[in-house]
Amino acid sequence: MSKFGRLGFAAIGIGVLAACGNSNDPTRPLPEEPIDQTIYDLVDGPINRPSSLNVLAGRTGVPRVVRVDNNENWDFSFGMLDGEPVWLPRGFFAGFPSSSGIVESDFDFDDVIFAPDNIDAYEFENPVQITVGKTYVLRSRPDPGLSITCVIYAKAEVLAVQGDPARLDIRVFWNPNCNETNLSS
Repeated sequence: MSKFGRLGFAAIGIGVLAACGNSNDPTRPLPEEPIDQTIYDLVDGPINRPSSLNVLAGRTGVPRVVRVDNNENWDFSFGMLDGEPVWLPRGFFAGFPSSSGIVESDFDFDDVIFAPDNIDAYEFENPVQITVGKTYVLRSRPDPGLSITCVIYAKAEVLAVQGDPARLDIRVFWNPNCNETNLSS
């Protein structure tokens, strides 16, 4: 490979990494504050209300709540199974890859500084019981728009599960940079 070819290849690689973002990229600072979100029961909730969380949207904005009936861009749903509130990762549903994972933290929301970097720590297929006051670490599905693997990490504290049909109130903090596990501002 010529000298100019190697330089061009290196420049393309640097451009791809810059587009993904990292903790040293000043264009993708961590959010100043967490955001509050409300997600409605996928099973019995109203169809016109969001029942899922799109963590990956935090790469270019904020994690969003979405409806699953008209949107495939989501990472986790909320549902009541056998009377118990649970997180439902994408892999729980037939036809969706096991691409987003969740793990219950033993720490309070403010004390979760880093997401686990061990992929085996996350649940990708089975429901995860929701407990009010608990914090969960979320790993998004990979961004399908990038040629390199890029996932977004977030933490979510369960503020309340209430109502009939049930709704889940959470507080979310995320790192918008690809594959960065730092969850502390």
